[in-house]
Amino acid sequence: MSERRFIPSQLDEVEDAEDYRPGGFHPMYIGDEFANGRYGIIHKLGFGRSSTCTQGSGKLMTLKALRADASNADSPDLVIPKLLQRTGLPDAYLRTIEDHFVVDGPNGSHDFLVSAFSGPSIQAMLYRPDRPRLRAALARKIAAQAACAMEHIHRAGFVHGDFTSNLLFRLKDKEVYTHFGSPIMDEVRTCSGQLVGPHAPSELVEAIGHDAFANILEENIVVIDFGQSYRAPDPPKDYEPATLADYMSPETRFEKRVGPEADVWQLGCAIFEIRTGGPLFDPFFPSDTYIIPQMIATLGRLPDPWYNAFRNRAQCFEEDEQPEEGSSIREKLRSFGTPKRIPGYNRGPMFEKMETKMDDKEVELLTDLLGKMLRYRPEDRIGIREVVDHPWFKE
Repeated sequence: MSERRFIPSQLDEVEDAEDYRPGGFHPMYIGDEFANGRYGIIHKLGFGRSSTCTQGSGKLMTLKALRADASNADSPDLVIPKLLQRTGLPDAYLRTIEDHFVVDGPNGSHDFLVSAFSGPSIQAMLYRPDRPRLRAALARKIAAQAACAMEHIHRAGFVHGDFTSNLLFRLKDKEVYTHFGSPIMDEVRTCSGQLVGPHAPSELVEAIGHDAFANILEENIVVIDFGQSYRAPDPPKDYEPATLADYMSPETRFEKRVGPEADVWQLGCAIFEIRTGGPLFDPFFPSDTYIIPQMIATLGRLPDPWYNAFRNRAQCFEEDEQPEEGSSIREKLRSFGTPKRIPGYNRGPMFEKMETKMDDKEVELLTDLLGKMLRYRPEDRIGIREVVDHPWFKE
């Protein structure tokens, strides 16, 4: 492992400065302009494994700058949205690429993708200490939009591959600094005390905090990030799944096997989270030793040979290898909702009161849907068309 070049930032929502290197991120600043002045950076929306997302001036747009080593003419993030647009299928819930250009910089050539102004993710809005929950009707609406987006992707002959934190709220086009405030920055400093050099920016910009979006969220979503997508049925030979540990299907976890069925598993995990405000499998320690026992406790014993391939099972279970009581999908759904009202709690009109419990009819319908989506063997899971037609969405 190479030595660190930069002192870690004191800000929370910033990328690692070590990723500014040849093949890595492109150094950018607030006020930079691109494409002959068509786009100017006024704020920062976020960052990820392969890109940073900023906000353009004029009509508000999202500008995604890919790492140099993820930028090429065949990049799934660029190619697949364009192919989906050509299918003629409805694409209201899929992010489309409205413009594309290449920027040459000190770290290489970078694809810049321009799309509609959107964010934050549903997951980011729900991951709070008080675990807010979307109101029931809105949760079903958003889950239905996610399922329709996946059906479009599958009907067009593609697999998304990373249906985890890539469901974003659409945003109303508003004056940025009125809602988000001025950008917060932190100086980039080297461990050696030398100058930063041309490969990294002299300052990092913190991504906009999630609470700042509260008043400009639309009650609609858009699916983003096709960097893990491919044309079914065969992924690229060098394909490496990058799914979050708590969303990963068993065939992906044990065999690195992917496909439309793994997408359905991920969507099942997402629907649980959208409706309850919490993950189906707690990702606090994102390891097999922590996640797999939760899967078994919730869904029952893994089929062979996967169960025998779980090397740490002896550390996690008693001799009878029985799952914990009261942790099935049904019991988890029944457990959400506090027994009494929390004084002063008010997350706004998109969220329900914390004491609200799910009624028995919805518990049974959602248990039925998730049980069919989260069957261990991929060939036993329902397809996305059956998901879309399930009565839970119409409850």
